Amino acid sequence: MSQRHFLVTWSSLVFLSFDLLVTEISSLKTPQQDPSQTNIDDARLVGGESRCTGQLELKHHRKWRVLTMQQGRRSASVAQVACTQMDCGSLISIQHKSNNDHRPAWEVQFRCHGLESTLMECKDYVGAHRRVQGRNSTSDILEVACSESLRLVGNGHICSGDVEVKTDQGWTTVCEEGFDLAAKTLVCRELGCGPPSHFIGSFGRKKEGGLLSSRKFHCKGNETRLQDCANSTHEDCRPAPAVRCQVHQAFQMVGGDNRCAGIVEGKDAGEWRPLADKWHQWNTEHLSQLCTQLDCGSFISTTPHFLPREEAVWALDSFCADRSASICTEWEPDRSDHLMTVTCSASVRLLAGRDRCSGNVMVKSSQSWWPMCDSVFSAEDALVVCGELDCGVPRDYHSRTSSGQNLQQWAPAFKCEGKEQKLQECPSLSFNATEENCGKVYITCIKNPTKPQASVHSAHTDGTHVLKGHHFAITCSHNSRYSIRSFRLKTGVYAEHLTEWTEAAADNSATFLFPAAQDSHKGVYYCDYNYELRPTTFSEPKAISLTVQEPRDLRLVEGGSPCAGKLELKHNKDWRPVSYQNTWSLKEAAVVCRQLGCGLVVSTTKQHKTSAPVPVWRFYSDCEGSELALMDCGTVTHRHSSWTVQVICSDILPQPNISFFSGYTGETQQGVTLLHGYSFTITCSVEPHYPEGHFSLKFKQTASRSLPAVKHSARFVFPTAHALHTGNYTCVYHNFVFGRNFSSVSHSLSLSVTDDVDLVLDDGEPAHNDSVSCAGKLLVRHEDEMRLLSAASSSWDLKHASVVCRQLGCGAALSTKATHLANKEAVWRFFSDCNGSESALMDCGSVARWFSSSAVVVVCAGHNGATKEE
Repeated sequence: MSQRHFLVTWSSLVFLSFDLLVTEISSLKTPQQDPSQTNIDDARLVGGESRCTGQLELKHHRKWRVLTMQQGRRSASVAQVACTQMDCGSLISIQHKSNNDHRPAWEVQFRCHGLESTLMECKDYVGAHRRVQGRNSTSDILEVACSESLRLVGNGHICSGDVEVKTDQGWTTVCEEGFDLAAKTLVCRELGCGPPSHFIGSFGRKKEGGLLSSRKFHCKGNETRLQDCANSTHEDCRPAPAVRCQVHQAFQMVGGDNRCAGIVEGKDAGEWRPLADKWHQWNTEHLSQLCTQLDCGSFISTTPHFLPREEAVWALDSFCADRSASICTEWEPDRSDHLMTVTCSASVRLLAGRDRCSGNVMVKSSQSWWPMCDSVFSAEDALVVCGELDCGVPRDYHSRTSSGQNLQQWAPAFKCEGKEQKLQECPSLSFNATEENCGKVYITCIKNPTKPQASVHSAHTDGTHVLKGHHFAITCSHNSRYSIRSFRLKTGVYAEHLTEWTEAAADNSATFLFPAAQDSHKGVYYCDYNYELRPTTFSEPKAISLTVQEPRDLRLVEGGSPCAGKLELKHNKDWRPVSYQNTWSLKEAAVVCRQLGCGLVVSTTKQHKTSAPVPVWRFYSDCEGSELALMDCGTVTHRHSSWTVQVICSDILPQPNISFFSGYTGETQQGVTLLHGYSFTITCSVEPHYPEGHFSLKFKQTASRSLPAVKHSARFVFPTAHALHTGNYTCVYHNFVFGRNFSSVSHSLSLSVTDDVDLVLDDGEPAHNDSVSCAGKLLVRHEDEMRLLSAASSSWDLKHASVVCRQLGCGAALSTKATHLANKEAVWRFFSDCNGSESALMDCGSVARWFSSSAVVVVCAGHNGATKEE
């Protein structure tokens, strides 16, 4: 669909017809048939600022009601005739408004050409009758604005015709003399049309007498209306040629705080409607052009506006996509509940920039746009300009030399404090300068201030690495022309728990102090800041990743244990002993033991070197004894000495290991599960740092047994597991070294003894009251499978049967024999190492998968001793 389908000329528009569905038809006679119907008083405009503006009402059957009709460009011809009928001038604009009070209406179904004198002369489609239909309510009504003192006649087009002005005696023509381009431009603008086109001719009505009494005008070009121009009456002048104005498509914004903000409305052929961009054709460039056309500043933002119901709109045509560089002016009547809301600056504009937030600063003054002079443009002015345009804050601004034009006027000089929301809120004064001492201001705004600098400080590390146990600090700073209010440091931004600190800025920097570094301090830290003048706007964050390293700068050597011996310290990549000085004490030694994870300090002494003095580190202390790292509370220098430091910590003995073994166990999350009656062994062992020593096995916090360490281990054997053995076990290693008794404790082992059995005697009868059968075929559970025990084992005898009866609590074994099976079955074949005194059969034997036609039968002397012979 091309543009010419929408920009229809008024000469063709008046022949368009209506397509209304009518349910009630009222046929009226034409004026020739009934002259009484041609009453000029059957149309009026109400609710406007004058009698020539307001809602169009029609009198029909002696009742006044608002007029409604199908929406379309035909409405303008009806409104033009109404303006003529009410002796007003030409139509300026129409607008379909929502009928919120639901008044009754007359719905008209006729067409006007625009040349009729009254609405009664307009005909329906066939040209015979005018049809008017009553409605209890209507969704919209027609609001009309007519000119009171100016009209174009003879063409029926609101934007072309012979010019007439209203005087006390009536409407009169305009003299050709003095009616120049300025006057024509004023006429077109006053009627809401586009600029005049080159046209010589007349649509005029034939007047008798040749020359007529006319008005002669002399316009300067700065008037608002033609009647504001100097004028006089002349009897002998020639009427001015007709004026043809361009069909004008205009924009306006309504419902906002000022004329540069609100819902965008478009005017086409005299009719104002909201614009609906349902194809999303308009981009930032188009919206910037819109702001310029409305003589506003820079484009700021656009947001959708939703209506409770659909209303009449101008819909931007989908073919506008082919003209992406300019505003779409191809509109078509439509209905929509989705409108455009646009905000432009009222008085500030950025030109020739890379985007909407950069460019030369222009300010509106005396209805014109003027550049700002760089010599009077301050940092506070820049802050207000960027804020007013919703562009954040200035990144920079600088002077640009003028293009060569001799600018005689510049924008006023503003004295902003920086807190103002708009530049016009700042005090200003007139400013005159020549191009030689003024340059244009080019500004670049950014959403948030630029990132600050951030650095990590620690006494003995550089960069973003800190040693565990060492204090550290993070400093944030920024070099800015604006005063910084505070710095903010955050961590855990993308975790569940956000931690945040804030420090007031001093000389545009702030330092955040931290205690001794721990693993919890690892992570990414974000530093940002805000200005005194923009406390709610924070800068882009600067990220810094912090790692915490183990302080492997201490060790105890020549003591047989990592927790005892001569103290050596690493500094500047050099390991040296620490010299013994008067200031060395148990406080410093306590820090050493804590840093090495060796518990508490036991003693610290000086060690004499018989040889010549050796290179050492002399330690200067500021330790309190509670620190986590020695070099966090002291510093060292290079020395030579024969005296070194020895430190002995409480955890001198290595932690022992505890292990468990049994023939039948199960591993759970809580520990080890053992069947009742089985033997088990708990072994304690330790790394071979010191000889000898002994182990204690603690059960339920009581030392149950003690054994000497043999090859650094001890085995605690339990022949039969009982329920009383359920509990926690720990190994304690004891040794006498360095003239003192030391001990260390293992991790805890949890043991649970269950009464579940891994064998049963099946007598072929159902079990009653959970009683245990004490005679029958022997079934053994292995690898979670319960199978018969084969009689094919040559080792099976009465001593094995005794173990079975003992394990089942069925007394002594009376007999055991083989029984025949009907078929060969999958069974267990038993392999024995039993002597008959064991508590559990599988504690002294093992089984393998087998097939057999025989099984073992055991008879015990228990409560079921009387058994059936098979």
